[in-house]
Amino acid sequence: MTRSLRATRFAIVASALSLTVLAGCTPTPSPAPSASASSAPEASSSAEPEAPSRPALVDLVLSSEGLGPMLFGVTPETDPALRIVQFDPIACTDAETGFEMGIVAGGEYAGAWLVDPFYELPPTPETNGQPFGISVDEAAGNVLQRVDLYTGDIPTDGGVRIGDDRADVLAGHPSAALVSGGLTDIYVVTGTKGILQIEVATRATPENDSYWGSSGIPDGQVLYIHAVKTSLGVFSVAGSGNIAGGCNFG
Repeated sequence: MTRSLRATRFAIVASALSLTVLAGCTPTPSPAPSASASSAPEASSSAEPEAPSRPALVDLVLSSEGLGPMLFGVTPETDPALRIVQFDPIACTDAETGFEMGIVAGGEYAGAWLVDPFYELPPTPETNGQPFGISVDEAAGNVLQRVDLYTGDIPTDGGVRIGDDRADVLAGHPSAALVSGGLTDIYVVTGTKGILQIEVATRATPENDSYWGSSGIPDGQVLYIHAVKTSLGVFSVAGSGNIAGGCNFG
């Protein structure tokens, strides 16, 4: 089970460097008002390489390979100026969450992988400012194994966002395979590192119609988008509570 966190306490760090180079030329005196190419000074230019940077939230894209530069099978970047996520070793302790779960610093469930503050949104009860969540494979060196989108701020590489409809999925991912997820239809895009999965509400049966109708969710609405490393396979998260990110309380 996952629960959103009550507070996040980190500063935002971002920097960019750019240089502008000007070049000029000087005409050679002559009877006619024209410049002599042979006497014009050569343009000079110099530029320092730009410092590495991370993409802005609006530039992040989820694909079957990962989230932007954060790829499946690779340990997430830890440089504070470049990272997309960070590990907080005390994020899920009772002192931080306010819950009485008996979790203290150093305990098995004390830490959590969180979105870096650079990518945080205004908090809501559902997301607490986190536009996505991740999970890592600890046994393999904390390599990225799953990304779940929480909001429509990040699209897939086909331009699909949470809240879109089935037509958008078909237009953005025309070669996606269709798999039944029970409450949803799952559009599956398989890549070299992982699998992108887009869940669309289906009200094709009386049971599904009742389930989604009670929440006012129309048939064909994109509800969940997640991507995983290949070995995790295809699965539905609708109605399961199986969401990556936040605290794992067992």
